[in-house]
Amino acid sequence: MSEPVLVSELEFRKAEELFVAAGCEPAPAEEQALADAVKARGARVVIVGVAPYRGPLYEAVAGGLIARFGVGHDSINKALARQHNIIVTNTPGALDASVAEHAIWLMGCLARRVSKSEARMRGGKFAGDVGVELSGKVLGVLGFGKIGRRVAQIAELGLGMKVLACDVGPGFVSAEELFRESDVISVHLPSIPETRHFINATRLSWMKPTAFLVNTARGAVLDEAALYDALAARRFAGAALDVFEIEPYQPVAPGKDLRTLDNVVLTPHIGSNTREANRRMAEMSLANVRHFLAGELKQLTRVNV
Repeated sequence: MSEPVLVSELEFRKAEELFVAAGCEPAPAEEQALADAVKARGARVVIVGVAPYRGPLYEAVAGGLIARFGVGHDSINKALARQHNIIVTNTPGALDASVAEHAIWLMGCLARRVSKSEARMRGGKFAGDVGVELSGKVLGVLGFGKIGRRVAQIAELGLGMKVLACDVGPGFVSAEELFRESDVISVHLPSIPETRHFINATRLSWMKPTAFLVNTARGAVLDEAALYDALAARRFAGAALDVFEIEPYQPVAPGKDLRTLDNVVLTPHIGSNTREANRRMAEMSLANVRHFLAGELKQLTRVNV
């Protein structure tokens, strides 16, 4: 690169070969430390992951570029980016396959009680619970963007599931119909003010007692306290979460730790963390950086700030 480009440490390690070849440098992900590193290196460009940035970074990168290593951009303060004349980019499409596949694996884990059986085996017990087949079941896809459509395709063509979809526009079922009719609900909503806690106590109460809920989208779309209450009361069969309201995971309320429940499967936001997706995200992030440094702003995959 013609200028210093800093990459948050975790993202740098995910595609180190590409970043080293491009002349990028690793930097702390924590905001104040990252802002200090930007100032020390005189950098105008940073590539960052999913960690939230709410203050010092924007002054440090004023007039420059924040390139998201990923798709979601709720971790970026759009008002501050706009105030400091910062361009924000992301990597649309780079992680679709990985997240969609992870959603399917989580469905299977719930359906066949994989986590519980594996834990028993490690504890010396050769015993498992009765599972269910996904074939013939109804999959409700909440949010029918690229990832949601890919999940639907895999489920319908690969597993023989029937698909309902809820989204804006004609041709979709209502949220209430989806929650009431689905055997498995896979969440793919963006995190925007309108979707905060979209999955709340009322909507959870519509689910079948035998149904499963899978969230690989964003933690903010799901009210985790309401989810805990519903799962603890066995109002539906189980949930699998890869994303959380607070990351790294912390319970949102005292006494409501999802890790204490045996009908929930938890993974630490790894839906997009595959070799293939990491390479694609790195390549797209670097392409955005090169276009920015060359003044080719029309070529950027920009986020509207």
